[in-house]
Amino acid sequence: MLRIVNIEEIQNMLGGISGLVDMQQGLDPNFNEKVKLWLAKLEKILESNRIIQVGEVAALRGLILSAENGIIPPGIEIHGRSNKRRIVEAAVTLSLRQSSSLVSDFLQREVDRVSDAERMMRQLLMLAKAKGLIQQIPNGSDHTEVLKYIWHTLSDDPEIAPGTINVEGLVGPHDALIILDRIIASDLRT
Repeated sequence: MLRIVNIEEIQNMLGGISGLVDMQQGLDPNFNEKVKLWLAKLEKILESNRIIQVGEVAALRGLILSAENGIIPPGIEIHGRSNKRRIVEAAVTLSLRQSSSLVSDFLQREVDRVSDAERMMRQLLMLAKAKGLIQQIPNGSDHTEVLKYIWHTLSDDPEIAPGTINVEGLVGPHDALIILDRIIASDLRT
């Protein structure tokens, strides 16, 4: 189970693909090197989060390295005359596409889990407001303590407590507070 901060870090990495594709479209001579660096950075992030797909991403980076040595990777067809540049470019594009798909598929399950927790939290807050438990958000100098106070108010209510247990079960106690904070902040803006 990834924490929200880790999910967002990986999402930011995937957001970098757009810039890489722009480089490719502009025929930037550094495109291949940038993709290899991007893959290496993605590997480090996945490894630090103990995500098993790190091996597959490393293998895709290895595919590029093999292509640079003249080996045509499996699944790549070069139409017309094949040369090293075209082989490497095809391997880079394939690796970028497959790594983004691989990580996106994994990440979507994590995003869905957090979305479920956010939906539940919003329902719990609406129920707490309807019951008069949270008339207004208390002011305090320590924002974290205010969030903990609200969370304990929700957890202490016998009708709402099972929902708080579900939220904590989905995302853990720290991320439950992050979700609570984000929902309160978004409600204050509207």
